[in-house]
Formats: sequence, structure tokens, C-alpha cells
Amino acid sequence: MDSEKINLITNNFFYNSKVLNIDSIDSGLINTTYIVEHLNNGEKSKFVLQLLSNIFESHDLVNRNHKLITDHIDRKIKINPPRLDNYRWEIPSLIRCNSNNLFIFPYDSESWRAMVYIDDTFSVDNLEDKVMAYQTGLGLAKFHRTLSDLDFNKLEKSIKNFHNTKYYIDKFNMILENYNFMKLDYNINKRVQKLIFNLSNHIEYINFILGYLQKKSIDISVVHGDPKLSNFLFDIQYKYVVSLVDLDTVSSGYLLTDLADCIRSICNIAGEDPDKIDNVYFDINFCRHFLKGYFSIPNQKGDYCFGLLPEFIYLIIVELTIRFLNDFLQSNSYFKIKYQTQNLYRAEVQYRLLSSFVSQIPKLLNSLHEIGISSNPSFISDVQKIV
Repeated sequence: MDSEKINLITNNFFYNSKVLNIDSIDSGLINTTYIVEHLNNGEKSKFVLQLLSNIFESHDLVNRNHKLITDHIDRKIKINPPRLDNYRWEIPSLIRCNSNNLFIFPYDSESWRAMVYIDDTFSVDNLEDKVMAYQTGLGLAKFHRTLSDLDFNKLEKSIKNFHNTKYYIDKFNMILENYNFMKLDYNINKRVQKLIFNLSNHIEYINFILGYLQKKSIDISVVHGDPKLSNFLFDIQYKYVVSLVDLDTVSSGYLLTDLADCIRSICNIAGEDPDKIDNVYFDINFCRHFLKGYFSIPNQKGDYCFGLLPEFIYLIIVELTIRFLNDFLQSNSYFKIKYQTQNLYRAEVQYRLLSSFVSQIPKLLNSLHEIGISSNPSFISDVQKIV
């Protein structure tokens, strides 16, 4: 971290600023994020400073989407605060750059932006208890409900083919056709080949599922796109969700994809980079409490196809397994890494989570039934034949 550089960039967003402390946030796999404490006109405060990744179609597009979302939420808060049990709900608004009045400060071919820091909150990579699982579900439901009346056609896609499972599978097959596995270390190649073999039957079944889902009438909504646990901010005292941050992937899509990805994240209590892969399993109890939180909002179920949630959880775990493996085989160009085989390890972690999830599907169906949601019972027998 170059503190002199951070100080220079900070002074392009704030007049009379003096940086006091810089904390790096390591949970993000795409952007580089810092919490900066500074003296601004003599008053101590914090803000979020972020170096945007080059994976996005356009940094201006990302910020246009971001502002559209935060402006909409801000209006909703002012007109009719979306409070449940007197909980606060806040948004990570962008801060304009003094030098150009835009939300981007260009520096050495880099794009930097600043956002409001939400006080008295914390984030975690692993849930502490079932109460936080419930609050995560409630927080995601509040986010979905608050944006339910926003015209999703106004949002532009910030990443091409994001959550397009078929695209990642096709890309995976293309990589395998042209990849020179002989260049890999023997033990690493052995790990890669094992994962490829294990994924083969799942990929075949996923092609069937995708065809099955195309026949369903699933409504398009505004979705977060990356509602992993570390993107939820919890109140530091009462541990309810105050905000859902990292809005760069907000777009049109299926609510089921958001729910599935959030469940995938919170129910892997070992995390995406655990010290020991043996610690990875799908925690069905956290899943049950998350669902109770999400569906605690009146009329949240509606006529939506929530009975397809098990299929979507299955899809998202396989998708992420493939994405991590693809990135490893393509020189780690997408997800940030700390060592060369980290994305291979992340893929192995997701596959282990997948195997655990499949064994828990009957309990998941029972949990959905308890809250009045019917699901496809044949999915259990079909997918368990693969593992």
C-alpha cells in the first residue's frame, strides 16, 4: 500500500484532508478497497476508497448503475423509510471528485472512487450464529423489496454474461480443448484432472436443468448479483443488517440467483479460502434460519417460483466451481489471488460444498415446505445419482 498515493487521491475527493489511517479490506475478490480515516476540515471521519477492477465493461457504466440504485433507495428511505422493528437502513453513496466533479478520479491508468462510510457497522466472512443468518435473510429481502419498483431496464450490464451458467460451461469446454496440461506440475495436474472428472456428470445434468428452467415463467427483477456474506453490513450493537454494499453487479436477473448465491456463501461456514478443506460443509441450519428471515416480510413469497431454489443453489455452486477453475487455467486474470494455485483451491472448496449440499437437499425441501413453498421432489433423486 502506497500511503503517499492514497493521500494524493484522497485530496482529489476532499478539500483540506489529512490521512490518519488506512485499512485494507481483503474480502473482495475483484476491486481493491480501503477504509480511510482522515481529518477533513479539522474533523475526524472515515470514507471508503476503491480501485476499480478492469473486468467491468465500463467504470462510468458501473457508477451510473451505482448512482441509480442509491438515489432510488435514498428516495424510498426519505418518503417511506423501509424500517422493520425500528432498524436503520443506509446506502453506500458515491462521493464526487473535486477535481472533475465526477465519481471517478483517474490516476496512472487506474480508476479510483470514494464512497460514504457507514458508521457503527461491521462485516464478517463467516456467520457467528443463527440470529445473524436470520438477519442476513431479512436484509436481502429488504434490499429486494426496496428496489422492486425500480425499472430494471434502466440498469446496464456491468459484466458480460454474469451468472450465465451456460457461458461458463462453454468457456470451460473450450479451455479444455486447447489447454496444454503438460505444463502443469504433476501434483497440480492430478488435482485439476480429478476436478474435471468430478464436474463432468454435473455439467451434463446442468444442461438438462437449464432446459427445464427455460420452460418456467420466472419474473425478472432487480438483483444485487453478488450478495455474499461479506457484502452485508451489520449493526455493531444489535447485529441486524444495516446495508448491502458492493453494488457494482446490481442488474436485472432472477431473485432466485441472489438467494442461491447468498445461501451458498453463508452456509459454507469454513469460507471460500479455509485453512483445511476438510472443514467445508453446507450448514443446513443456517440455511433454514436465513429462509425464515427472508420470508418473514409479508407477501414476500407472492407467486414467484421460489420452489426452484434448490435447483438454483445447485447451479450457482457448480457455476462458481467452474469459474474458479477457468480462472486458474487462464492465468488467474479475473479473481485476485495471493498464491498461484489459490483459484484451483477455491474451485476444490466449492466442489466439496456442492457434494455436501446435495446430501442436504431433503432437509432443504422440508425447510421450504415449513414456510409454505412446494418444490420439485424428483430433483433429489436426479442429482444424488451424480454424486
